[in-house]
Amino acid sequence: MVANSRLGGNDNKRSQSDDDASSNVSEVFSDVESDSDSNTDLDPDSGNSDSDDDGSDDGSFNDEGQLPPEYYLAHAESLDVSQLRQKRYADGTQERLDDTRVYWDRYCRHIGVEPVLHWKSISDSDETVRFLYGFFGWRCDIRRGKNGRHCPGNKSKSSLETFWKWWHLVLKQETASALSKETIVKVEDVIALVAKEKELELTRRQKKNMYIEDVAEFARVLLTTTEMTYDCGWQRIQILFFCQLAAITASRPGALLHLRYRDIGLKLIRDPEGGRPRLFIFLKPDFTKRFLGKKAPNEFKIPEIIFDPSLVLSPHVSLLSILSHIKGFKSLSKTGPVLDSPEKLYSLRVLDGLGQQELLLKDELSDKFVFCQVEREPTGYRVVLEKRMTDAMVRSRMRRGGEITGFDQVTHPYNLRYAGAKEFNNSDEVSDALQNVILQHADIRTFIRHYEVDVDVDVQGIIRKTGSQTPLVRFACSFSASIDSDRPFKLSAEESKSINELPARKRKWEDSEAKLQDANTAVSHRFRDCERSLRLQEKIELLEDQTMEAKRRYNIAVRELRNEKQRQRNRRIRENLERYRNEQPVIDLERQLAGKLVNTKVMDTMEHKSSMAPQHLAMIDATLTMPGVTLEAEYQRRINAINAMTTFCAVEEGRPTPRTTLPCRRPVPDDDNDELGAPAKRQRHVLEDDAEIALRQAMESVRIKNLSERPTICFLCLGNPNLPLKERTAKHATAGSLTRHFLRKHVNPPWPAKGLECNVCGMESLAQKADLLNHAEHCHGTVVRGRAQGKLAQEWQPAIFMS
Repeated sequence: MVANSRLGGNDNKRSQSDDDASSNVSEVFSDVESDSDSNTDLDPDSGNSDSDDDGSDDGSFNDEGQLPPEYYLAHAESLDVSQLRQKRYADGTQERLDDTRVYWDRYCRHIGVEPVLHWKSISDSDETVRFLYGFFGWRCDIRRGKNGRHCPGNKSKSSLETFWKWWHLVLKQETASALSKETIVKVEDVIALVAKEKELELTRRQKKNMYIEDVAEFARVLLTTTEMTYDCGWQRIQILFFCQLAAITASRPGALLHLRYRDIGLKLIRDPEGGRPRLFIFLKPDFTKRFLGKKAPNEFKIPEIIFDPSLVLSPHVSLLSILSHIKGFKSLSKTGPVLDSPEKLYSLRVLDGLGQQELLLKDELSDKFVFCQVEREPTGYRVVLEKRMTDAMVRSRMRRGGEITGFDQVTHPYNLRYAGAKEFNNSDEVSDALQNVILQHADIRTFIRHYEVDVDVDVQGIIRKTGSQTPLVRFACSFSASIDSDRPFKLSAEESKSINELPARKRKWEDSEAKLQDANTAVSHRFRDCERSLRLQEKIELLEDQTMEAKRRYNIAVRELRNEKQRQRNRRIRENLERYRNEQPVIDLERQLAGKLVNTKVMDTMEHKSSMAPQHLAMIDATLTMPGVTLEAEYQRRINAINAMTTFCAVEEGRPTPRTTLPCRRPVPDDDNDELGAPAKRQRHVLEDDAEIALRQAMESVRIKNLSERPTICFLCLGNPNLPLKERTAKHATAGSLTRHFLRKHVNPPWPAKGLECNVCGMESLAQKADLLNHAEHCHGTVVRGRAQGKLAQEWQPAIFMS
């Protein structure tokens, strides 16, 4: 009784307090006065009129937003329930499903059944299992893929299992049902049987963690190498920035590539311990797997590391250089100072009474992609923020960068995610729940099954209690342990020449070329006869059709020859790598046992300084400097790196420079020996004078004095300061080759809205392509004639008409 009365008393108190709270809340948030006050102001008859006109008793409201009932009934009937599952797939997933459906259609037509109708015969029966047994065997045997292109076929059991999973999803789309668990078990046995018959590889490709030490070496190579070049410096900085964010956040590559500037924030946060405010990057990758619905995005807070030992791992330097290049900070003042340089940014402080100072970006950048593409323009490259960088661009650059670095394993974006997940799992600050939130996993078992890819602890030291050597074991598991600059990822000159001798494909190409020449000759003869007789018109049309067919076959033969050469190159490279792995370690240790020095080649990415642009060299020097001694020196170091990267973004890079066969190492001069130091300085001045002389002579050669002169240097490339000196003063073999270069690089690309400027003559009024052609011919001797001129005239006339 006491307990009940105490409980009842508590309930009464709780109900009374709730009533009081609700009354207080209603008084605070009410938009009208109290009931007593409102009753005194209202008309006595107004209450009756409202009750008569309200019509709320039967629920009939006069809602102007609703449509007629027939619309909603027809709208409900138009829903195709069978297509609901398809709408939940992403574009990339749907593309893979469509490719699987193409294979299904090909196989059904191959065995003589109707593809669409045969879906209805798929059921939990032995006939279905037998049908899939033949289907999977056919999938491993075919060597032609989409549009008749050559494909290597399935080489591993895991690939066949993946294909089976895609086909099962297609089955769910087509029949709105799935196979039973018993049938799935039988299909898995069928896959094992097919893998044994076709001698497929049973082990999966090894997954590796790309630790932050590996990323530091990899980023240094990305920043300095000339064996892999980009269209312009902007692309190099973007790939570097992508690797930095992927290594720090362990985000999915797709989430980073879909980043927009609205997902990035910059703030100066007050340091509780005093001193300068610290720059923070607030990163919110929004694009993740959404099959089960959109997940809440993670917001990563990345503080700037002062006295950072390596700026190649600093995302703040890369991001600020990108924003400085596109002038991304928001400004309101028209006459006063605005935030447009790193010097001004690092001079800012947090106002008294505030904990942070937000650095806003321009509103027009909110929907633009952070990782974007570039487009060729007549005078260079333009950053296209509306076009997203693709996955293939990132994978190809990272793969090539890993080869240049000397990694044995293939480098791809998910190596960074594996390593980041591993570090989160090993950290005492990150719980399992927080790790799942960071990695966007529903359960920790996902990490155990797919991300715990290597045992990087000293199990012997743990068991024998002899002291842990985990750092040494971690290095043995890293990418850096496999670095070997001599690894043959490219063919030698002799091997490349041998690839050109492909008798079967080359003979087919030569036959197609001969037929095309015969058809062109026949058409030209008939056209000459056509001027004397019109009765040959039908024969000419027939010959034109034959010429088009011969040209089509010729193009197919050229494509097949090119693809076959590339396949032979890849095969030869794989053979060389396998032979190197099996033989080179034995050769090295035998040479050591014999007392001979191993002839290893030191990878020096700075040995091709002559082929680098000055802006590239300045960026490398500013980025690879050591931390400053004082705080002011450290901030100046960062400012110099940001300014150097910003300048390098607009630089056009030249062709890749192949690595030399032998190391080019120069002796380091002694500081006390003036005889060795002085000539180096004099040589530098001589080189600078030679560059100025070469530019001046090239400028004089492209300024013609009469219309009959035909220079061989492109005047637009010569006037482009973002190009290396070698590219600016490049001489073409003939005037015709210069014209082809002029059309390909400066005339055919999309025309800029603001027109062109000729930096050689100082002309700023080249508004149309016709103006450029006239100026090129009359001032610089670059002539465009024939079909190209006619095509440009056809493009120019509609432009004049529209204007």
